[in-house]
Amino acid sequence: MFLQPMDTDALAREFRESLANNVFVKNQQLVLGGWEQLPQLKKSPLKATVLKIKLASVSAEGAAKDTSSDYGILYENSLIIFERKKDSSIQLTGRAVGDSARTSIISPDWDFKQMGIGGLDKEFSDIFRRAFASRVFPPDVVEQLGMKHVRGILLYGPPGTGKTLMARQIGKMLHAREPKIVNGPEVLNKYVGESESNIRLLFAEAETEQKKMGINSALHIIIFDELDAICKQRGTVGGGTGVHDTVVNQLLAKIDGVEQLNNILLIGMTNRKDLIDDALLRPGRLEVQMEISLPSEKGRLEILHIHTALMRKNKKLHSEVDLKHLAEKTRNFSGAEIEGLVRSAVATAMNRMINASDKVLVGRNDAEKLIVTNADFEHGLQFDVKPAFGISEEQLDRYVFNGIIPWGDNVGEIEEMGRTAIQQIRTSVRTPLVSLLLRGDPGCGKTALAASIARDSNFPFIKILTP
Repeated sequence: MFLQPMDTDALAREFRESLANNVFVKNQQLVLGGWEQLPQLKKSPLKATVLKIKLASVSAEGAAKDTSSDYGILYENSLIIFERKKDSSIQLTGRAVGDSARTSIISPDWDFKQMGIGGLDKEFSDIFRRAFASRVFPPDVVEQLGMKHVRGILLYGPPGTGKTLMARQIGKMLHAREPKIVNGPEVLNKYVGESESNIRLLFAEAETEQKKMGINSALHIIIFDELDAICKQRGTVGGGTGVHDTVVNQLLAKIDGVEQLNNILLIGMTNRKDLIDDALLRPGRLEVQMEISLPSEKGRLEILHIHTALMRKNKKLHSEVDLKHLAEKTRNFSGAEIEGLVRSAVATAMNRMINASDKVLVGRNDAEKLIVTNADFEHGLQFDVKPAFGISEEQLDRYVFNGIIPWGDNVGEIEEMGRTAIQQIRTSVRTPLVSLLLRGDPGCGKTALAASIARDSNFPFIKILTP
């Protein structure tokens, strides 16, 4: 079959010139070949079937309209559109290609509202712009631009911010082969050469299909969770076996080696981008690198709406629960921690319904009365779920339990100096780092002053380090 592109514009022109004024019937089969202008068809003629026939007509009002018919006459100015069979290896290029000859990269029945990704609209928009925009255009147009599709995406950031969820939803959204999901440590094998073989097996199906189908090949998605487990900086892993280094080399060769694959998309996820080999992060490999950070207040509200949707639908959430207020109180919470807070509130509400004398079963009538209240969320915030990143309010308050007493002029000067330094960091583009040293005798209030200045700054991340 043809692995070189077939120009449908030239094919349509020859078709009209050779077969003009002939009558064609729906489902009629033809053999196309023997045309001097298309030497490709001399050795391998094409078998074609008439799929649709539309007749151009004029209505009584003078407006042109198309009507379907079972037969019609081909004229020199007739419009001809070519479609390709689903599994055909023929590559059709030009303007005479029907839309159904191209497979949409986005699954047609996908609803973006069902993604369940809260607070990551901008990140998802940037990923689509960088990684998928080129795949929406016809392949021959992309080739004319000399452009290659993005073959790798790296999602990095703190645990629980939605990296795995976004990768999973991208795999569902795209009209592609079933994604291969691999955990980094699963690739490693104690036998020599087996780890590299596992990498080759991940790409084998995509290689075979590209050789057969060319630019018509479907997209193959490989999702790597905990990518840093196998792609550490080469030369940094001890032990003498060099397994990690050869795995990185094999992965580099498959993504962007001599025989480049244009039908793959590798999505890697990690909490430690600094551990990953630099060669894997250059353009042509994991080219799109997106930080999935802690959600903003707007993002936290979206996440709360997602995780309480069923409760609100089934009227199990009390009307006094203000999700907007909860979004304000959950500063520095990750998406996973917000989900944990909702689970904690539900568990607290369930616990109220359990009879102390009979903790085996809860009756249907009692279970139907279950309502999650604002007190349940407050209990979870106070006792059950604390943000792993950001500010420990309790620790700061412990250092400034009784407030700051202005016992001398130095106290006011230090507080004013702290406020000036904070304002400088917040507004200046030239001094991203400012250091202050408070010195004095033990017990004179150095730690309390530092904690007070930090607490009043309203910065999203404050860390107290002690010996």
